[in-house]
Amino acid sequence: MLVSTFHLGTICIGVDILLVREINRSMEFSPIPGAPNYILGMLNIRGRIITLFDLKKRFSWSQEERKRQDGTGKESPGEPRKQYNVIMKSHNEVMRISRRLADSQCTWEDPVGLVVDRLGDVRQVSDDHILPPPANLKGIAAPFIRGVVRVDKELLVILNVAKIFGSDGMSGDQAGDTTAQAR
Repeated sequence: MLVSTFHLGTICIGVDILLVREINRSMEFSPIPGAPNYILGMLNIRGRIITLFDLKKRFSWSQEERKRQDGTGKESPGEPRKQYNVIMKSHNEVMRISRRLADSQCTWEDPVGLVVDRLGDVRQVSDDHILPPPANLKGIAAPFIRGVVRVDKELLVILNVAKIFGSDGMSGDQAGDTTAQAR
C-alpha cells in the first residue's frame, strides 16, 4: 500500500494515499457553531464545502502535550505556524477505485479534511509489516490507529481515518450528516 505521510508535532502519521484527494496550505475557514471542539470549521475549495478536523483536538491533546509536541524550535517566535489541509476523498470517489477500501476505511459521504503541521512523503508499506500499535504509544488513542510501521529510524503511525471522522457515540454516516446539515 502507498501511504501519504505527514507530521503532527513530532509524530509521523500516514494514511492510505488512495483516500487522499489533495493537500493544500491552510486556508481561512468558517467556524461551525455547536460542532464538537475537534471540528475547526468549513472550508470552501472550488465550490466544495469541506469539514476540517483538528487532529490534535481529536486526539484530546492537552495544551501541555501540544507545546511538548510542537517544541521542535523550527519556527521563529511570532511567525505564524504553517499548517496544511489533507483533503480526503468521499466514499463515492473511493468506491470507484476500490469497493473493499471504501467499505472498510472510507465511511464518510461528505468531503472532509485533516489539519497537519508538516508534509512528509509517499512511502510504500507492505501490509505484512504493519504492526499493532504499542500499548505505550503516547499522543494517539488506540482506536484512531490502524497500525505502526518502522520506516528507517522513525515510527510511522498509520491512522484509522474511519474512526477519526466518526464522532463519539455516532457512526460514520451520522458524523457525515453533521456536515450536510452545516451546509
